[in-house]
Amino acid sequence: MKKTFLKIFGLLLAATTAQPSNAQVAFSMADEKANQNTPEGWNAVELPQGLPEFTAANTFDITAAPFNASTSSADNTAAIQAALDAAANAGGGMVVVPAGTFLSDCLQMGSKTVLHLCKGATLKMKAFDTFPVDENGYRMMEAPFITGKKEASDIVIEGESRTSSVIDGQGSPWWGQVEAAKAVKKSTKRHAMIRFWQGSRYLFRNFCVQNAPNTNITIGRNGKGGHATAHGINIKNPASTAADPSHNTDGFPIWSQYVNIYDCDIDTGDDNVVCDNDAQYVHVWNCQLKAGHGASLGSFTKHMHDIIYEDLTFDGTDCGFRLKSNRDRSGDVYNIVFRNCNMFNVASPFVITSWYDKIPASPVEKMLSPDELIETTPRFHDVLIQNVKVSGHTSYKSSPKNNFGIFIYGRPESKIKDVTFDNVQITHSKGIKMNFCEGITFLKNCSYEVKNTNKTAKNGYATKSKLDDVIEERIDGSYTWGK
Repeated sequence: MKKTFLKIFGLLLAATTAQPSNAQVAFSMADEKANQNTPEGWNAVELPQGLPEFTAANTFDITAAPFNASTSSADNTAAIQAALDAAANAGGGMVVVPAGTFLSDCLQMGSKTVLHLCKGATLKMKAFDTFPVDENGYRMMEAPFITGKKEASDIVIEGESRTSSVIDGQGSPWWGQVEAAKAVKKSTKRHAMIRFWQGSRYLFRNFCVQNAPNTNITIGRNGKGGHATAHGINIKNPASTAADPSHNTDGFPIWSQYVNIYDCDIDTGDDNVVCDNDAQYVHVWNCQLKAGHGASLGSFTKHMHDIIYEDLTFDGTDCGFRLKSNRDRSGDVYNIVFRNCNMFNVASPFVITSWYDKIPASPVEKMLSPDELIETTPRFHDVLIQNVKVSGHTSYKSSPKNNFGIFIYGRPESKIKDVTFDNVQITHSKGIKMNFCEGITFLKNCSYEVKNTNKTAKNGYATKSKLDDVIEERIDGSYTWGK
C-alpha cells in the first residue's frame, strides 16, 4: 500500500512540472464548422473553444518520462491521469496514446484537453475482477471510464482510425452480472465508457468504442453537458440476441441540448442512438445502424423537443424509429422529424407508444376507464415521418406490441396527435396497429404491403386502395389517407 501511494504521489507531483515529450500530432478543427449541417432556425452547436496551439511544450506522450505508461503494465491509471493533469495544468494540452494496448481504471479530463489515440492504440478498461465489490457482492464502477473534472469544458477525444484507434471496456463479465443482479432484483453499478455533463463543448471523432459495460458515449445529464459533436465513430457490442448478449449498451444516449452526431457506424445490443430527458435541438444524420433497437426517443421523455433523425440506414435493427414512454416519466414531446431513411429487415419500423412497459390487456376497457391526466403523462404530437422506404422483413411473429409495420398506441386520456407520413413506402410481415390517436395523416405517395397476405394500400398512385385493408387493430384512432 505504501509503495503504491508513493508511486501515485510521485506521478502527480511530476505532472505539475512534467517536461514535454517529442510526440507531435497534427491537429485541426478546420472542417468542423463547415460540416455542422445546422437545421434552419436552430442555433449552431458550439464547438470546443480556446484550445491552445499544440506544440512540444504542451503535448504529452503517456509512455514518455515521467509518466512511463507501458503495454506490459496491469494498471496505467496513475500514469495516464498524470499526463492528463499535465495537459490541463499547461492551460490546455494534448495527451497522446501511442500504438499498443494500455490498461487503465477510470480517468478524468480537464478543460481544453485533447486525448489523442494513434492508429493501433487501444485504451482498455481494466478487467472486471479488478474492481471492488459492494455489500451485495456486485462489482462497481465508481465513475464513467472517461469523464470530465468539475465544470471541465472544451474537450476533444479523437483517434487516427475509426477501426484501430480503440477504447475497449471488456464488457462481457459486466453483462453477465446484469443477469445475476436481475435474479435477485439488485441493481448493478456500471457506468458509461464516456460521459461528460459538468461543462460543455465536447468533440468526439474518428475512433472505435467496443465492449462497453454499459452505455457507450453518453452526452449530458439533467440537461447539463450540452453542445456536443460526434462523428466518424464506430460502436461495436454484441447484439441482444447474441449468445453472449450485451446489456444497456446504448450507442449514443443524449440527455442535453445541442448535439450533432453524424457519419457513425453503430452495431450494439440496445438503442443505436436515443434521446432522453432534456434532449433538445438534436441532429443525427448519415449513420449506419446495424444490430440494436434503432433510432429511439425515451423511455424518459421530459422536456424533449426539436429532434431530427435523417439520412440513416437501418440493417437488421429490432426497431427503426421508436418513441416510447410511460405515464410516470414523460411530458410534452413535439417537433420530431424522421426523414430520408432506408430500413431493411427491421422488425418494428415505426413505434410510437405511451405504454413502454405493458400495453392494456383490453384497450376497450381502458378507454372506458382512463387514467388521470398528470404532469408526467406522455403528450406526443407533431411528428413528421418523410421519405422513408421499408423492406425485407418477412418473419411473422404473433405479438400484441411487436413486429407491426406501424404501431401507434396512445392513451385514452392523452392521445398521440398529428403524426404525418409523407412519401413512405412499407413492405412488412404484419400490418398496422393504431389505438388512441388522432390526426394521423398519410400524404400522397404512401404505400403499405403486408407481405404474408399480399394485402396492399396505396395512395397517390394510379391504383388506390384503403388503409383499412392493412390495419389489424384500430381503437379510438383516426387518420386521413391520401390527403
